[in-house]
Amino acid sequence: AFEERVNSHLVGKWVNIASRCAGFVHKFFDGKLADTLPEAELARYDAAANKLEACSALYEARDYAAAMRAIIEVADEANAYVAEHAPWVLAKNESKRDELHVVLTLALNYFRLLTIWLAPAVPATAARAFDFLNDLPNRFDAAHTPLLGTAILPFKTLATRIEPRQIAAMIEASKESLQPSSTETPSLPGVARHHPVEGDGSIAQTAPPASTAAISIDDFARLDLRVAKVLVCETVDGSDKLLRFELDAGQLGKRQIFSGIKAAYPEPGKLVGRNVVFIANLAPRKMRFGISEGMILSAGTGGKDLFLLDADDGAATGAPVK
Repeated sequence: AFEERVNSHLVGKWVNIASRCAGFVHKFFDGKLADTLPEAELARYDAAANKLEACSALYEARDYAAAMRAIIEVADEANAYVAEHAPWVLAKNESKRDELHVVLTLALNYFRLLTIWLAPAVPATAARAFDFLNDLPNRFDAAHTPLLGTAILPFKTLATRIEPRQIAAMIEASKESLQPSSTETPSLPGVARHHPVEGDGSIAQTAPPASTAAISIDDFARLDLRVAKVLVCETVDGSDKLLRFELDAGQLGKRQIFSGIKAAYPEPGKLVGRNVVFIANLAPRKMRFGISEGMILSAGTGGKDLFLLDADDGAATGAPVK
């Protein structure tokens, strides 16, 4: 599932390597990686780099799933190395400073190696990771040379875990795009009614529920999340909140979606050409402004604090989000 891929793989197995090690590098070694690595550590690094070299052909063949499996396998090796050598324990023993420096340097080189091969899939996050490492590799073959003697920057959060309540907040913040044009308009067959609407089509304000009911993983799995490219994004005459999107959803065709994020994106034309993630199997809703055929996902608390979820350039239009 999408939530597991982000929480377990990207955050737990990739980003956490840097977050667990960077602080010790700054505390004990002035933020600088070791100038050299012992033969055993270099051999471990070379083995991992050679294993991931296969990802180049996998990307070329568009076998992204196989590439990700190879990357996660090396990520598991990296995390096992960190757990085995426990830098947080070594840091308590002043006599083991040299050993600590080696462990941290190899761990952060594992992180860099993973970043190089994850860059086509998560380019924005990878770019921030390279900034942290003070490194700018522009070819896959840079992975064969470890980063040594370099001063890294203080670690800043690169990615955070996704909570079910955040997904619920995205849906709640976008409900305006799903409202019928008036309370007298009958629902489409098989479609339940939503909240009452105001004269301009916006949701009538009601008190929030005291708590959010939990859902099962099966409930979440019923959502058909897809990647789409924005073809058109424009304001909607008569609405202070809505933007009208026209999306290229690949094999699903074009979709028109109204989304209540105008406050967050006052220049909608700048969204044309970017990727978004949307719920493709949401029943269409007839609005005063037209038919809305899905829901575009964004993160935030509402109003100006909304940010569209991104999909990296390697994701094809219409691709399912797993």
